[in-house]
Amino acid sequence: MKILIVDDEDISRNILLAKMTHMGTCVAVDSSKKALEELDKAKAEKHPFDIITLDVSMPGMGGQELLEHIRKKELQDKIPKKDRVKILMITARMNMGTINACIKRRCNGYLTKPVSHVQLIQILSQLGFESATTEKTGKEGMSHSAGVAEIIKRFYSGKIILPVFPNIVKEIEELLTSKNPSVEELAKIVEKDLVISGKLITIANSSLYKGLDDVNSLNGALVRLGLQHTLGVCSALATKNLFNSENEALKTEMDKLWVHSFAVATLARRLAEEKGIDNLETVFLMALVHDIGKMLLMKVFVDMYPDLCISDEDLQFVIHEIHTTFGGVLLKKMNFSKQIIKIAEIHHWEQFEEDTDKELLAVSLADSLSEKLGFGFFSKQDKNNTLKLEEGDLSLETDDEFELDHDEIIEKLSGLSALNVLGLDPEKVFSIIKQIHPMIKETCRAF
Repeated sequence: MKILIVDDEDISRNILLAKMTHMGTCVAVDSSKKALEELDKAKAEKHPFDIITLDVSMPGMGGQELLEHIRKKELQDKIPKKDRVKILMITARMNMGTINACIKRRCNGYLTKPVSHVQLIQILSQLGFESATTEKTGKEGMSHSAGVAEIIKRFYSGKIILPVFPNIVKEIEELLTSKNPSVEELAKIVEKDLVISGKLITIANSSLYKGLDDVNSLNGALVRLGLQHTLGVCSALATKNLFNSENEALKTEMDKLWVHSFAVATLARRLAEEKGIDNLETVFLMALVHDIGKMLLMKVFVDMYPDLCISDEDLQFVIHEIHTTFGGVLLKKMNFSKQIIKIAEIHHWEQFEEDTDKELLAVSLADSLSEKLGFGFFSKQDKNNTLKLEEGDLSLETDDEFELDHDEIIEKLSGLSALNVLGLDPEKVFSIIKQIHPMIKETCRAF
């Protein structure tokens, strides 16, 4: 059996590749353009593909468009129906509209992420292909994919309690959009929340914001931070609260994810400032919540399956595969703006069009660089081309020095579409990273 896997995300593509390698000869590509090249090559060699898996949501030519293109080409070439390639559509959010559209374009089936071995075996058997394998399971004999799939099912049926974002952030946003907002008015809003108001003083004295002298009052902290920065700090404090947990194992993962999110937010805001983007605190908030889907999935998994290890790499792979579109739906249910919802969905895209919002590009670029800064939560590949968790410099307890590698970072930047579309100079980005890197961890501790 010859299989073509088409998915623009490295993690999702490699996970599916690992699940299907034993089933036949697999070719994995990251775009529709490369898929068409592989199809032409297979046709010339008279060794066509038997199965194609298509990710529905890809930049450029999407999965549905590629599906339609392939079916039209088969008709033009007068390929008998029984000999046409079997095409499976794969997405994290398969609603009825998407299903009907794919069926209309003559797909042979559809799967929702996270794709389990059981799903693959069942649908391939229905299509007449033989396959047999077992998937790694947890202590209770349940696959990680099945566990996460159950969470998704409960989420869409309204059985999962959603995170609550404090109203104080919205109140500050409304104040800042009013005519002539003042520090005094801001103080009246902030002092309603004793936790946030107390933390503001500590944060105002952190290395990222510190002046010549320490401040010791709320008004002093607000003056130092300024109206806009206060909004960002309050957003961060509100977001940090979502990452809290009394479960020791989960808390370890939540702390790592928080450090990653804060680092991405800090870098994204600075990159946006360099590019002249106005709404810097929106960029900051977008970055803070870009992985919110991962946060909720881990919390619910621990609640539902307390005996299973939340740090298990196979489980983290499954969570990573679903977290982008899940995060987008979660933010929509939490009434966030379309722009913030979008960043949760597309921050792992590898290619961007010229008309992409600059705010989204700044966050995506910062997220892509986080691993090289020692703040990555999830590493795509190691030297053996396998997936792994990224420890980096994420522990809040350690004071180990992390050295920035100029050549590695410049090489990483050279291949990032977000950098090119933003039009930022790689050396300038490195100088920004070098400037803010020492401040990120110390400031992160203050929250």
